[in-house]
Amino acid sequence: MPESQKNLLQLAGRELLAQISDVMDSVDWNSFVELADMLPRSRRTFVTGAGRSGLVARSFGMRLMHAGLPAYIPGETITPPAGEGDLLVGITCTGQTGITDYIVRRARQLGAKVVVLTAEPDSLVARDADKVVLIPAKSSNIVMRAAVFEHSANLCLDALFNVLSERLKVDLEKFRSRHANLE
Repeated sequence: MPESQKNLLQLAGRELLAQISDVMDSVDWNSFVELADMLPRSRRTFVTGAGRSGLVARSFGMRLMHAGLPAYIPGETITPPAGEGDLLVGITCTGQTGITDYIVRRARQLGAKVVVLTAEPDSLVARDADKVVLIPAKSSNIVMRAAVFEHSANLCLDALFNVLSERLKVDLEKFRSRHANLE
């Protein structure tokens, strides 16, 4: 690879990291404290998103399972029905994702509480949520904005998991006992 290409990649990586850092400095961490309080009180947690936001949701669901909390992905064959006492966490940068909006509205109809992580607090999906957690990713470049949102959401949810696992006293032995072993 030519040196100029390497330099462009390095600059792009640094710009991405700088924007993520700005978002992390602007996040309302109290919203994440509230979410951390809701999770252990919920009967079950469902996590959803589409595309890369869906990957962030799946990663968070895995972390909840590691913490000993029942977590499910809507649409998977082993997902139980949602209802009263359950929590849905939806993740969408734009707040306009059709499938995420449908799942959010359906969860509310079934009596579940809904928390949405989004960069657009006035969006369609956010309006259907009980609680909105703002991930303030702002960029005129939609590709950069989406990347900043996804990485920031993942970091925020990993930080939440770290605090939650301390609260729930998840030690290394418990973590290992819940970790996949067919790998």
